[in-house]
Amino acid sequence: MATFRNACGECRYVTPWLKESEAERQIVDHYARRHPHLVPGGAQQINGGGGGGGCVGCGAIAFGLIVLVIIIGLAGQK
Repeated sequence: MATFRNACGECRYVTPWLKESEAERQIVDHYARRHPHLVPGGAQQINGGGGGGGCVGCGAIAFGLIVLVIIIGLAGQK
């Protein structure tokens, strides 16, 4: 299950890893307390919780590029 955390765009406050709605509620509460005249902003981070699945996409791209280079190399041998 993915968890989320939000970082304040005005200071260094960061919510803990929570469900998306809870992280959003906490950043809105933070802005209401610490930056009352500003619209909530900042950044949201997503932790996929899939156990290291982030490198699979990079590996697939690298593999695809290698195959493409081999095909181009073979096509140029004619």
